[in-house]
Amino acid sequence: MSLAEKYGDPDVAAALRARDDWPDKDVNLTGGIAGLDDFSACKITRKEDWVDLYAKPFYFGCEADDRMNGTAFNKHNPFGAKLNALYSSDIGHFDVIDMRDPLPEAYELVEHGVITPDNFRDFVFTNSVHLWGTQNPRFFEGTKVAKEAAAELARAR
Repeated sequence: MSLAEKYGDPDVAAALRARDDWPDKDVNLTGGIAGLDDFSACKITRKEDWVDLYAKPFYFGCEADDRMNGTAFNKHNPFGAKLNALYSSDIGHFDVIDMRDPLPEAYELVEHGVITPDNFRDFVFTNSVHLWGTQNPRFFEGTKVAKEAAAELARAR
């Protein structure tokens, strides 16, 4: 209650005081919508639908050397799903003097057994190719990786 009184809106604090610090007992506070289901539009009919709705379409930018990146490739994820982790954010940090430095740090995840060499390739190359190349198949044209990116996109079809 003290935090609500110190930092909250006075009306919220008053409402909590009136209920002896308990949230509103009406568990159906849905703005007048009966049977509110935030996920109904997803048409989830079985647990495995999560893979197609969440694991496959989304991409996640990751710190280069964060050990948590290994969870994206963990065979113990629900249904063995791999997340589309992208080697990304360290490259642009203000404290990175030479943008070549984060890559060897990211490879330490392989050296320490957190991810496999194939996972590393997905992390630093394949997932990025799929993210950018499926949106614009010509995205990598004129780059050093154009040939390999085109081959990867062809494999994925």
